[in-house]
Amino acid sequence: MGVRIRRLRAGDVAAVVGIERRITGSRRTSALGRYLRRALRTREGICLVAEVDGEAAGFIVGDVRPWEFGEDREVAWVKVVGVDPRHQGEGLGRRMGEQFVAELRRRGIRRAKTLVEWDSGDLVAYFRSLGFDRSGAVVLERTV
Repeated sequence: MGVRIRRLRAGDVAAVVGIERRITGSRRTSALGRYLRRALRTREGICLVAEVDGEAAGFIVGDVRPWEFGEDREVAWVKVVGVDPRHQGEGLGRRMGEQFVAELRRRGIRRAKTLVEWDSGDLVAYFRSLGFDRSGAVVLERTV
């Protein structure tokens, strides 16, 4: 099995949206495709694809903000990560996460954040395996 982690290309968007649909089981139109097309057009963010034998099998998408909630330097955010159910358990998520962190280091970015629902134990474990830990921030929300 040949695995390669590389930057997302325009031709990958449909495959990534397909992976998201296989993970979620949803047939509704995804906002992910629009987000990825904008990120490619503006060259903002860090969007990586795990390719297995020439086919997209996973993705990790994030962006970099010049400041965030009291931070005085750039902060990266992991927005979404997904591995095609046919390839889960093969270490693709870990490899993509490690490559994402390596890209942050290359850019001189020293802090990365993400949001995870408190009861998503598998995602919490995934991010902990990449060195993420609970932060001092508390998320507040309001329904309007």
